[in-house]
Amino acid sequence: MNIKSLLLFVLVIFLSGCTADTADTTLNSSANDGIDVKILDNSLSNTYYEGDPFNLELQIDNIGDFAVPNNSFYLTLTGFNPTSFGKTAEELKLSNSGTLDAIFDTNNQSIVSGTEFISYDNLCHINDLIDPYSLNMKFYSCYPYQTEIKSTVCFGEHRSELNEICTVNEEKEFTNSRSPVQATSLSEVYVGNNEYRFMIDLLNSGSGEIINSDSVDSCTNISSNSLSSMSISSIKLDGEEIINNSERLEMELPSDKDKVRVTNNGASIYFKIKDIESTDYVSDLQVVINYGYKKSFEESTMIYDVEGVSGCEE
Repeated sequence: MNIKSLLLFVLVIFLSGCTADTADTTLNSSANDGIDVKILDNSLSNTYYEGDPFNLELQIDNIGDFAVPNNSFYLTLTGFNPTSFGKTAEELKLSNSGTLDAIFDTNNQSIVSGTEFISYDNLCHINDLIDPYSLNMKFYSCYPYQTEIKSTVCFGEHRSELNEICTVNEEKEFTNSRSPVQATSLSEVYVGNNEYRFMIDLLNSGSGEIINSDSVDSCTNISSNSLSSMSISSIKLDGEEIINNSERLEMELPSDKDKVRVTNNGASIYFKIKDIESTDYVSDLQVVINYGYKKSFEESTMIYDVEGVSGCEE
């Protein structure tokens, strides 16, 4: 192999690697947890002393495209006996007081506008400590979220050589809203009788787990082995809602739009749309999926006993 051929071979390998990396980045660019929760800097110390109450302050950011209504995001602090700190379990379960607005884009920048600060105040071990106490805390965040999938689909003659406008039987290009659940494929096929089947595969691409929307306020009681479902809240063609139009839309998998069963962190939905036109044309398809989402993280600190101090007053 001469030098010129060798250089050409190396260049092809290099470009192939770059192309693969770019494709992966594009596929996952819209996947995130929807809501980001973090303890503020300097809010949690590594060391506390008996008799000294302390506060924990957390920042809640909506980093996705769905506005979370007020009193629907729940943050629950667990990992210890609440009564040992003069609290009840309900006092350690907090919610957002205002709407967590969706992220928005301006001047090629994404701006987080849905932010709220939540705090656990006056945490103090009320009993007398004999030895240092290791305080292990687990924070659960649970909230409703939504994924919007958009694509351009084709109606009319299903054989591409006869349809001069578009191609029916193929995998479609599509976009996902910024959210935990992402569509990974969307296909269309003509099935006869002027009906077109659409098949969408969904995957949980966030760091948490999908839960039922009606379980958000009690999500800490949900077993990790329990079955979860999502729901299809909207299917639109060119802005026209057809989710409840039985003459245009037939749900196939699942037959109940409110029971999209989650298996192995993913799900699939199939539905048929009946064409009522007599020409070849393209149409904008929009599908909206609703679900609950649950995440957790852990923190710890030490509370040291102080001679002559007997816990905190309740």
